[in-house]
Amino acid sequence: MKSKVIKGIVAGIVIIALGVGGYFAYKTFFAKKTVASAVQYYTVSARKMNLNVTVQGTGTAYAAVTKQVTANNTGTIKDLNVKVGDTVTAGQKLFVSDSDALRKAVTTAQNNLAKQNLTLSSDQSAEKVDANRVAMDKLNVSDAQTQLNEAYTNLNNMTVKAPIGGVITAVNASNGDSSQSSGSGSNSSSSSASSSSSGGVLTIVDMNSIKIKLSVDELDIEKVKAGQTAQVKFDAIKDKTFEGTVETVAAVGTTSNNVTTYDVVVGIKDPAGIKLGMNGNVTISVESKQDALVIPAEALVDNNGQKFVRVESASTTTSAQSSSNNSTSDSNQQAQTNNTQNTNGNKTASNGKNSNGGYGQRNSQGYGNGSNAARGMATTASSGRLIAVKTGMETENYVEITEGVTEGEKVLVQLPQTTTTTNSNRSGQNSAFGGNMGGFGGGMQGGFGGGQGGQRSNSGSTGGKN
Repeated sequence: MKSKVIKGIVAGIVIIALGVGGYFAYKTFFAKKTVASAVQYYTVSARKMNLNVTVQGTGTAYAAVTKQVTANNTGTIKDLNVKVGDTVTAGQKLFVSDSDALRKAVTTAQNNLAKQNLTLSSDQSAEKVDANRVAMDKLNVSDAQTQLNEAYTNLNNMTVKAPIGGVITAVNASNGDSSQSSGSGSNSSSSSASSSSSGGVLTIVDMNSIKIKLSVDELDIEKVKAGQTAQVKFDAIKDKTFEGTVETVAAVGTTSNNVTTYDVVVGIKDPAGIKLGMNGNVTISVESKQDALVIPAEALVDNNGQKFVRVESASTTTSAQSSSNNSTSDSNQQAQTNNTQNTNGNKTASNGKNSNGGYGQRNSQGYGNGSNAARGMATTASSGRLIAVKTGMETENYVEITEGVTEGEKVLVQLPQTTTTTNSNRSGQNSAFGGNMGGFGGGMQGGFGGGQGGQRSNSGSTGGKN
């Protein structure tokens, strides 16, 4: 009985030992740790450049001057010879709204005038001239003349002329159709009824009056003022930019999905080639400055409303370079140690050559310098020192510095921080892959070079022992 209890206790201890050992083995060889990389900065120089603050939006081209041409009288349409797409000039004949009633009105007015003239002549030649009667006759003659003039005017107005120059965009009637007066002349923009269409007979658009209307967000609308210049680009017109001017800014906005926008109308200086309905991208210049001292927007540090920039210090740079040199020296020494161990471990010529972890180190240094050179920046692990500044204009990419930084002075810009996941058994892996993490960090090519060399040297070392 005692032996069974002892065996059970021993078995339990063994199981517990295996469990604890397995846990620590997992933590040692497989568990991953997340390590935050050191904060890195690159330097840029404050410089002068022209700044231009803009507000952008999209809109649709439309014509500010559009006329619907209607008949001046009820009649029958004749001599309608224009079609959609034709260009007409102001005063050009478009069609005739023929009316027999107007011709009869002219004849009636002519007869009435003749009658009144005969009456006047008779009263003036009477033996006893009645002055009152003669005065009345003269009034009647004047009225008859006025009626005749109106009849002639109405007869002439049967011929409808273009109220503006432009392009015919719609023809809603044909010869022989009946037309009705709009009651407001040929310049009316309202429609009149006809047997062929419920709209005007013709529609003319002044293509020189093309404008673009865009919606500007409420956060930007205060920057936009009438008279500001703008540039307009249309998706359908390649490689051409149109000049424009802000003409009107709406005082009342439109709200949709809790977002309020305001209509802004931009007139286009030379709209040749633009078609109605084209979609355009508008850039309004709301503020500009020549030779402003600027730094990248990322270089500005905002702390509780106070603005700062980091500037480079000589001691910081020297310390960073010294640290970098020490790190490089340590890596080179480690690589040399690995090379010696690899050579002693295996005298085979091929393995001896491939085991040179130093190639990885040289690739590491080359990649670092090449990367910095490509960016045109020098990196440092130091945060330098903060100095207070005053700012002026701001764009998406640049900030104007009005006080605190001089032209050419270097400021630090923080690079994005990244984290790396590493295995806890670094010592074994470093040895296995050439003993030099600098080789892997130097780029995929250098890293794999160092790694392969280390693997071959380990294999050679095992062969030596055997």
